[in-house]
Amino acid sequence: MKKRGLFVLLFLCIDLLLSAKPDDKDSLLYLPESRLFPVIFLDPLECQANGGSYFLGQKESDLSFYSVVNLGFNKPVIAKHSQALSWEMNLGTAVFSQFDLVKRSDGTFLAGLLSSDFKLSGDLSLRKGKNVMRFRFFHVSSHLGDDYLDRNQDTVNNDKTVHYEQADMTYLRSAGTSYFYFGVGAIITKYVFRERFSFQGGGLMDFQSSGPFNLFGSLNVNVLAENEFIPDVRTAFGVSFSRRHESVLRIWLEYYNGQLPYSTLDYGRVSWIGMALWIKLF
Repeated sequence: MKKRGLFVLLFLCIDLLLSAKPDDKDSLLYLPESRLFPVIFLDPLECQANGGSYFLGQKESDLSFYSVVNLGFNKPVIAKHSQALSWEMNLGTAVFSQFDLVKRSDGTFLAGLLSSDFKLSGDLSLRKGKNVMRFRFFHVSSHLGDDYLDRNQDTVNNDKTVHYEQADMTYLRSAGTSYFYFGVGAIITKYVFRERFSFQGGGLMDFQSSGPFNLFGSLNVNVLAENEFIPDVRTAFGVSFSRRHESVLRIWLEYYNGQLPYSTLDYGRVSWIGMALWIKLF
């Protein structure tokens, strides 16, 4: 039934594209530079190039130093724009690597790879006026890092809770360069090691719509059945550098509270605060 539902949804999207009546002057665009659906840079699993370093706190544990390096992209492959309806298809891929800084017995510090998560995604975005709808399918898998396994002598196994495929849809309403969004997703892997449903919402507020740089604030909230529907909240305040009215670099101060969004390691609920940046690759 779930597969039938996905096929029906895909058919309706294709039918909507074919039934739209764009201007005759409009033509297909291949590998366009701009995107209909903006980068949700605070989404931990967005295919993008960004990174951050944080002071991470856990219950009944000392503060530790935690870093994330995400290397990836989400690129429009084909698109068509018109006054009636614009649409695009995107492909994305990314690897999310997490590092910690540990203190050795001799008093020195050593950085090590905790885990690497991998993602492959495809999506279809439809835009009419200020309204954008995105339908997405992606695969995620997680693997413990060599440094972590070497230090712990395989005492922690990969329980495959972060190996799954998910389909979701997200609605976004834009207001200039600012926007807000909300969406719902479901894991479609037949035999899954985690709860299936999730919800996401948030937004971005640009405090200046023109100029080479401006201040911004952003919020992303993930509500996962896997985490007993207790919200994971990520906030940011920083500066955006733009070129031709499009952001190419963001630097921000960030606070996060929730379950560790990466790896199969169970840290419980954590909080972190630190600095992060995002770079537009394409």
